[in-house]
Amino acid sequence: MDRVAFLEATGERHATIVGGLTALERKIRECAKAGATRVVVAASRVAIARAMPVPVEYVAAGSEPPAGATRERADVIAGVELVDAAAAARAEWALIRRTNKSFEGPVDALVNWRFSMRITRVLSHRSLGVTPNHVTIAAIVVGLFAAGLVARGTSACIAVAGVLLELNSILDSCDGELARLRFQYSKLGQWLDNLSDDIVDNLFIAAAGATLGGPWLYLGVAAASGRVLVSVATYISVYRATGTGDVFAFRWWFERTEATTDEVYSPRSVTTWLRSLGRRDTYVFVWMLACLVGFLPWIVVHGAVIAAINVSLLVLHHTVFRGGRLPR
Repeated sequence: MDRVAFLEATGERHATIVGGLTALERKIRECAKAGATRVVVAASRVAIARAMPVPVEYVAAGSEPPAGATRERADVIAGVELVDAAAAARAEWALIRRTNKSFEGPVDALVNWRFSMRITRVLSHRSLGVTPNHVTIAAIVVGLFAAGLVARGTSACIAVAGVLLELNSILDSCDGELARLRFQYSKLGQWLDNLSDDIVDNLFIAAAGATLGGPWLYLGVAAASGRVLVSVATYISVYRATGTGDVFAFRWWFERTEATTDEVYSPRSVTTWLRSLGRRDTYVFVWMLACLVGFLPWIVVHGAVIAAINVSLLVLHHTVFRGGRLPR
């Protein structure tokens, strides 16, 4: 079924840059995301830097919209009319505030966004040419550096490592925010984002164990190995089901297969709050605090507990409950 969106783009306001895209580019992409299969723009032909996800047709300014078309103005973004630079700035911030995940963890919701969204706003400037994958790679470098500092073992290095790991977590939010703000989604970015978290976290746990030495080394390596096992099994399961690396699409046996991510991570669910203890934004923040006070054993023990719980769930998932099917 042909669903047409009609955009009125009179004047020059539609060329205003908001969040790294012109207002017109943004409205076209928003219409496509909302289900439009074709966009009609009432204006003289405007150069668009990137390929659009749907066909774009230009008609003379003042033309009437096609029958049944949804009608919008190209110079209104996030409910803000782009009358001047101040209005554009308000619209940009309103857009950025919408880039958080609806199912984000507690630390992301209460703390991290206050930093990540301001960083994202700077990175979104078109002149910088920064992509979400660039941010992910930067986050990996920061995380690996943090693990390296932990391995050095001095109090100062461990404290700095904790702060850098938290910075890695904040940047981990930035790449997703930037992708949603600029409509720059990719399967590569999805895989890179998820794999980078696993690599950084497991190296950090192992490095903490190595610094403590003795039995802590074995516990740290065991914790990291268990987490790797669960991650690989999860990725395989998700890829077989969806063809993507979206780990939030994974469902344990006690969750409905058809449940949406928002339903699974509903704040009204007790499971969601229990899960928060093992969500990355939460444990990375706690690990930072442990590093600042020089209590590395907490990181190794916490990593081991998470690994033990997840490995146990994984074994049950693929044996007793056979990949998620509840017994009758």
